[in-house]
This record gives sequence, C-alpha cells and structure tokens, in this order.
Amino acid sequence: MKERTKNTLIRILTAVVALPVYVFLIVTNSLYSLPVLLVSIIVTGVCLWEFYQIAEGQTGYMPFVKTGMISALIINIIMYSYAYGNITGIGSLTVNFDVRYLVAVVIIAVSVLAAIHIIKRPLKGGIYSIGATILGWFIIVIPYAHIMFLKSIRDGAIFIIFVHLIVMINDSGAYFGGVYFGKHKAGFKASPNKSWEGYFSGLLFGIVFAIIYSQLIEVLYGRHFFSIVESAIIGIIFSIIGNIGDLFESAMKRDGAIKDSGSIIPGHGGMWDVFDSTIFAMPLFYYYLIIRGIV
Repeated sequence: MKERTKNTLIRILTAVVALPVYVFLIVTNSLYSLPVLLVSIIVTGVCLWEFYQIAEGQTGYMPFVKTGMISALIINIIMYSYAYGNITGIGSLTVNFDVRYLVAVVIIAVSVLAAIHIIKRPLKGGIYSIGATILGWFIIVIPYAHIMFLKSIRDGAIFIIFVHLIVMINDSGAYFGGVYFGKHKAGFKASPNKSWEGYFSGLLFGIVFAIIYSQLIEVLYGRHFFSIVESAIIGIIFSIIGNIGDLFESAMKRDGAIKDSGSIIPGHGGMWDVFDSTIFAMPLFYYYLIIRGIV
C-alpha cells in the first residue's frame, strides 16, 4: 500500500472514531453544557503544551509551562462563567462576568512569570520565554475558548458545527485538490509544498458547503440565518481564515524545526495540527453574529 494512501486511510479512520465524540460533547446541553468547557480545556491545554514545546525549539529558552497551563485553565473557567453564569441560572455559583476579571488574570499571571524569572531563571532569554508564554494564551486559548460563547447563544450548536465544517471541508478540499491536481506551487515560505490548485479547491468546497448547510438548516429546522450570497461570502471568508490559521501554525513549526506539533492524533499529528484552522475562525464568527444581531 502506498504511503500516501495509508496515511489517508488513517486520517479517515481517526476522524470516524473521534468526530462523533467531539460533536456530542460540544452539542449536548447536559450539566449546564459543562462538556463544552471540558472540550475547551482539553483542546486548548494540549494545543498550548504543543506550542510551548515548539517555542523551545532549538533556542533552549523554555516558556513557563506550569504557569502558562494554569492560567489557561483559569481563562477557560472565566469565559465559561461569562457564557453560562447568567443564562443557566447558576450565576450565584460563578463570577458575574466583567472583562476586568480576564485582564486581572493575565496581569497576575504575568506578575507570577516575572517573579519566577527573577528568582529561578537566568536573565538571558527572559524576553523570549515570557513573551512565548503569554503569546500562547492569545493565539490559542482565548480564541478557541470562544466555542463556549458560541454554544451559549440560541442555536449555538448549529453555528459551532457550521464553522467547524467550513474549515474542515476547506482543509479536505485543499488536501485532495493538492494531491491530485496540484501543479503550481503557491510559494508560501511557511508551507512551500502547498499548491494554488489545492487552495482554490478548498475555497470552492467551502463555498459550496456553506450554501448547502445554510439551506439545509432552513429546510430541516425552519431557521433562516443567511441568504445564499451571504453564505457564499461566509464560505470564502472562513476558508481564507482557516488557511491563515494553518499557515500560521506551519510558520511556528518551521521556526521550531519540526514537522508536526505532536503525535496525539493518528494520521493528523498533534492537537494543534487539527485545530489550527478553526482557532481563529470561531471568535470571528461569534463577533460576526453579534454584529448581525443573530445572538
């Protein structure tokens, strides 16, 4: 069996096994939707860990992993509190959200990082180590944790599946388009083997899927969210955003001189390899829905 075919089969098998579990956890409303908090903690935690390993790379300057991971956990809990504290009637058990709580966590965490660095670490490499630790929160934890914001709104599960599937269909279309039709290299330094045929195949698949999905929701559930034109535009925007997320992660991996962010997911690599295209898309979709007045 050819290596490419074998890898494709492993990717498909992994998706068949893992996707139903992931979808169930993000759509269920059981236990005040605590499963979606669990998903956010696991995904952001593993992705952040992988990023910290990449950040160490060949420099030898290690981010503050423990402080970074603990802070990520607290950020997730605070964002869950905002999403569900008042909506589900458990506001008395959680923090009534104020953006200053999130800012306070970041400031306290940075103060802890500074103290640890002064007491325990060599002065050399401090800017890199502290900067990489904080960067992980803003490129992984906070963006992905918006999945809880999306879930908390009316029809939130529909929107979460929508944005996930757009970037997934785009990724799949780009992968197979590149494998079978790719001839002209796109020339991106972060991913030099990607082809224009692959990118445009993914874009086409994303547009078609966005239109079909929005129409199916209207037919099956009687919920009209987006027109055909708007759906096509959403497909274009989030396909592009998904590609940006993928290229950004590729750039980080090249800087760390590694191929995959990890090996936790067979056929796909690391957790960040799987969710890199989705991380930036979810918060932007959430704020787009706010602007449209849908939430």
